[in-house]
Amino acid sequence: MNAGVISTRYARAIYEYAAEKDHETALLEQLQLLAQSFLKFPALRKVISDPTVTAEQKIQVLTTACDARENEILQQVIRLVVKNKRSGYIENIIRMYDEVYRKAKGIVTVQLTTVEPADDKIKEELLPVIARITEGTVDFQTQTDPGLIGGFILEIEDKRLDASVKEQLRMMSYEL
Repeated sequence: MNAGVISTRYARAIYEYAAEKDHETALLEQLQLLAQSFLKFPALRKVISDPTVTAEQKIQVLTTACDARENEILQQVIRLVVKNKRSGYIENIIRMYDEVYRKAKGIVTVQLTTVEPADDKIKEELLPVIARITEGTVDFQTQTDPGLIGGFILEIEDKRLDASVKEQLRMMSYEL
């Protein structure tokens, strides 16, 4: 079975369970902490995918990594994933949970990439335009990439508008 299908099914089931308990937002925050732990400690991936590490040890490691001792729902999620031998998919499950959560809450992710940091004036001008195009709450994020040379890249969910100088130069060289 495809890893994306497995992760999506688990994420949806986990979201539905958390929503029934009215803890979907708290669970998202805890899962994001766990995702950060995977980034900070690459050895965590090795431990979780190591077949010689017992299920109980994996549960203990994951529980400690995201400080889940206080969150019973997160403990249940970790136990479910590990007991079903899906611990190798946990990062994908977290990523998919975030997507399921955003879709359920009507949150649209917008990413603006510019050469220099975008000021608040640009954000204020773009937000009404984006709000008309999309339905739901806009999660506006910015980042910088000096490699663009100039211009910008605007990503709304899975749509991308690349108006960077780098892209224009690439297209010109392709045409020549």
